[in-house]
Amino acid sequence: MSEARSEVKVFLSTVSAEFRSYRDALRHSLDRPNVTVKVQEDFIATGTETLDMLDQYIRQCDVVIHLVGDMTGAMAQAPSVAAIRTNHPDFATKLPVADFLETNSPPMPYTQWEAWLALHHGKRLIIAAPEPDAPRDPGCAPTPEQIAAQQAHLARLASVERFPGIRFRSVDHLATEVWRSGLLDMLVAAGLGRRVDCLPYASLGALFMGRDADLDALAAHLGPAPTSAEHPTACMALWGLGGIGKTRLALEYAWRRGGGHHARLLLGASSPATLHANLAALCAPGALDLPEHHLTEEPRRHAAAIAWLNHHPGWLLILDNADDESAAAAVEALRARLTGGHILITSRLPNWSTAIHAREVAVLAPDSAADFLLLRTANRRATQPDDEADAARLAHELGYLALALEQAGAYIAKLRLSFGEYLERWQRQRSKVLEWFDPRLMQYHASVAITWQTSFEQLTPSARRLLQRLAWLAPAPIPTTLLDVPIPGENADLREALVELEALSLARFSDNGGSFTVHRLVQAVTQQDQATDPDHARLAEALQWVDDAFVGEPQDVRNWPILDPLADHAVAVADHGATNGLTGPCARLFNEVGVLLNAKAQYAEAESLKRRTLTINEIHFGPDHPEVATCLNNLATLLQATNRLAEAEPLMRRALAIDEASFGPDHPDVAIDLNNLAQLLQATNRLAEAEPLMRRALAIDEASFGPDHPTVATRLSNLASLLQATNRLAEAEPLIRRALAIDEASFGPDYPTVAIRLNNLAQLLKATSRLAEAEPLMRRALAIDEASFGPDHPDVAIDLNNLAQLLQATKRLAEAEPLMRRALAIDEASFGPDHPDVAIDLNNLAQLLQATDRLLEAEPLMRRALAIFIRNLGPDHPNSHIVGGNYIGLLHALGKPEAEIVATLRTLLK
Repeated sequence: MSEARSEVKVFLSTVSAEFRSYRDALRHSLDRPNVTVKVQEDFIATGTETLDMLDQYIRQCDVVIHLVGDMTGAMAQAPSVAAIRTNHPDFATKLPVADFLETNSPPMPYTQWEAWLALHHGKRLIIAAPEPDAPRDPGCAPTPEQIAAQQAHLARLASVERFPGIRFRSVDHLATEVWRSGLLDMLVAAGLGRRVDCLPYASLGALFMGRDADLDALAAHLGPAPTSAEHPTACMALWGLGGIGKTRLALEYAWRRGGGHHARLLLGASSPATLHANLAALCAPGALDLPEHHLTEEPRRHAAAIAWLNHHPGWLLILDNADDESAAAAVEALRARLTGGHILITSRLPNWSTAIHAREVAVLAPDSAADFLLLRTANRRATQPDDEADAARLAHELGYLALALEQAGAYIAKLRLSFGEYLERWQRQRSKVLEWFDPRLMQYHASVAITWQTSFEQLTPSARRLLQRLAWLAPAPIPTTLLDVPIPGENADLREALVELEALSLARFSDNGGSFTVHRLVQAVTQQDQATDPDHARLAEALQWVDDAFVGEPQDVRNWPILDPLADHAVAVADHGATNGLTGPCARLFNEVGVLLNAKAQYAEAESLKRRTLTINEIHFGPDHPEVATCLNNLATLLQATNRLAEAEPLMRRALAIDEASFGPDHPDVAIDLNNLAQLLQATNRLAEAEPLMRRALAIDEASFGPDHPTVATRLSNLASLLQATNRLAEAEPLIRRALAIDEASFGPDYPTVAIRLNNLAQLLKATSRLAEAEPLMRRALAIDEASFGPDHPDVAIDLNNLAQLLQATKRLAEAEPLMRRALAIDEASFGPDHPDVAIDLNNLAQLLQATDRLLEAEPLMRRALAIFIRNLGPDHPNSHIVGGNYIGLLHALGKPEAEIVATLRTLLK
């Protein structure tokens, strides 16, 4: 039988100038009654004796921890090397260092000799190398020669199959990795310690991904395992949504970074009674094996377990699922009674006392989530060419939630599905998929469907109702201002209810508190819980709630800060409402969001919503109802904007027929239809057909509203535009002036509509070469709009562009350019970089640059303008033709060969 050891001896081999802080922290971490730690400075006596003394200690020690950085440190002296030659004649034959043992051979640093002495004496050698970004001590100043020498040293170690087993990036990380390398196992093997592992699941290994920052944060806060019973217990709470991966993170920390802890324990802490019972159970032979395990009184076993922890420093205790206030209070009370260890708490509660550092655990990053699915199902799924894309799509559908990803991976692997097949089941049988659970395959205690039940059960009625309404919104940030919109029949404070959801991690505030989110799977489960309600009460409330909040003209950019954050939610709740047979405001919401998207040139999305509005209203009202006529007109104007005039015209004519049949030939709604149709006819150059319709619309509105009504002013302005297009400027001018007079009388001289009329009149004056008369009108329009909307409104951009073009026409190019650039900046900020209005700005600026012979600056702007028009309106739209012609002219001016011009245009058309 082998004798028990009294101590384990460790030698730290480092270059002090580079790694003194690492060495000192590691020495402190390893220091304990049964461990002796020495460093090179402990053996410096008379210089030549140092290597000999190192040789003697390393011969007796158990492990050498060898840090290899960029510096070599001091060189061993020739007499010391001679002593090595004499004492160990076989050194050069056993190890590749013969070149350094000969007389007059080049010197080798002490730190390198320390590694070779460890190998010569058969000692355990732990080689540690820093990550590239690991900080070094202030005295670190390696020379190129030193760096090369260290790399050569590593190459020699590799020749005997010795490589860095540790890569460290910080002081604490080095200590953690050294313990993880098996040092504690050496103490246990020597009879100087005992390891207790009571962890329910093994490490995930390579499947645990995307949490390095969390592991680092845990290691940095907790630090090395305490070695003294008087050491205050460091405590950290990992909080977040159920199923997000808190317990798995704590377990992986224990496996990966807890090598220095002699006891790693996980206890369920879902209630005070559960925590106390699990603490008492630690006395059992399979855990701490305490003499008190035979006692029947739980309080005595509980006390024995606490006493053991307080007298055996260096433990890591995971307290799992402390998810309600009573459980949290019990955990806080226990923490106050313990010293000498580390506590990790997993909880859905974000708020803890100052003694406990709380860290939120977020969902996995998209790439990590997709990589997990690919690895989890490797060789167990039906592979497809688009697996990577489908894995990314599935990860998104599951909201990057760790439990949902594992559940999906296990399900796919068991049934040998493809990702696409799982996605189909997810769409068709979501409740069944959410409830599937196999604890043996998944190593989780519950499915996604029941993970949040305990949290749901804790909610007050008002918080539960709020969550049930929020379940029908989009899985996107929800503006907090929505909570200020009252719900009919609801007296509860919605903000207080939201705080309750946030306290259980069922909702999460943004950093600035301006919005909050509810995880898409929490929404899905909450929707399923409402499936038995035939009246869809909460859905109907949510639909009306969002409809009440979605107020303001969507075409006015001033309303966008209110409407933009609600748009996705309006579409989502309207979609759920329509699917479940709740018409209500569904059509209005689809239409309003469609108008908003149309204003932002997001035509495809807008068209889909406008068509849904039309379908709903045709079903609800019948095909010949005036509401249907409105939908037809809205859709037709979008088709006209996207140059599908042939599709738009029959819709407009149908709308006109409906309104004439419903209201008679002289109703104002008929005038709207006539006006829209006339503008389409004008766009298709059928001016002769358009003019009588415009005149008829004008006559109807004059008869309906009187000659001085603002609607009449609009009709006059449109008719004047048509007359101007037919070069009847003399006829057009009095109509524009009359429209201006009506609006000034109706709204006053500084109203935005007046600015429109001023601009129109100025454009006519410009067309008749009365530039001096036009300019003050344009400047007045600009001043009105800046005062009305602020300096960054799209209407201001129109004014700036008009004025800039007039200045360009009067050869004042230096004045025009900053106005054009300002207009471009406004429209890009208002509409985004790909809006047709932005393309107009780009084209105008490019033409000005071309006029000032800055062709190379002009070319990318003109090319970008053409690309926007082609992408948004198609290659056959008039604007695309105009800008295309401008671009070809610019390329010719640049001297581009015809073949290159053709190739460039083909690329743009792809």
